[in-house]
Amino acid sequence: MTEEELQTRVIENIRSIRKKAGLSQERLADKADISRQMMNDIEGRRRWLTKNSLVKISNALNVDVSELFIPIQDENDNIRTFYDAITKKIKEQVKIALNNALETI
Repeated sequence: MTEEELQTRVIENIRSIRKKAGLSQERLADKADISRQMMNDIEGRRRWLTKNSLVKISNALNVDVSELFIPIQDENDNIRTFYDAITKKIKEQVKIALNNALETI
């Protein structure tokens, strides 16, 4: 993983968690005790987080710092996983039903 990919992941996680919490950039900046411009620059990828700002933002979002580095599954991924599991179960049930029907012929 490159530094740019890591930066993108952290910023996307911050943005995602912030939005799920119903916070604007301004409100998060206030809660994290950083400037609104700095928050805007971070999410706009014009400034990389310092250790201090990373800790402040994670605390303001009520998440552990490590969570900002872990890829977040979005809702579409969860829906796709659910769809795949249901499709697999349906195929299994159809196969069983067909085998049972063929045995009675």
